[in-house]
Amino acid sequence: MNIYHTRERLRTRSIYDLNLRVAFYARVSTDSEDQQVSIEHQTQYYKEFIKSNRNWKFAKGYIDNGISGIQTKHREQFKEMLEDAKNGKFDMLITKEITRFARNTLDSIQYTRQMLSWGVCVWFQNDNINTIILSDSREGSIQFFQNRRIQSIQRLR
Repeated sequence: MNIYHTRERLRTRSIYDLNLRVAFYARVSTDSEDQQVSIEHQTQYYKEFIKSNRNWKFAKGYIDNGISGIQTKHREQFKEMLEDAKNGKFDMLITKEITRFARNTLDSIQYTRQMLSWGVCVWFQNDNINTIILSDSREGSIQFFQNRRIQSIQRLR
């Protein structure tokens, strides 16, 4: 996907109007029963959400079950997702929120910028962030992610 061309198209269209190959990434950090129910619901929700859009083609779901998001070292599905993004197997990745993608803000920025360079955007659905519309500047992206992280911490208090 040509990111700059797509950004231009989004000036007059919605993301739902674009013909995209869409994948999702889901992760829970423990094997507890409530988290197992959560991962099942996330999987079902994203499959149905993607398939319900007539302009989107479901590409794949990547699920890391019972694995911490602090490092990517043991997140096999995350690493496979990055490889598939690099190889152009999908145009957009949807994930629940930034913390499901990566716990470390700098990792989130690094991976989303890398994916953008491959023509793949990331939509953090609950955070209402889609990297297709983020600033191109490094400083703008870092500030944006840091502000979202601060907001999520404040919600927990």
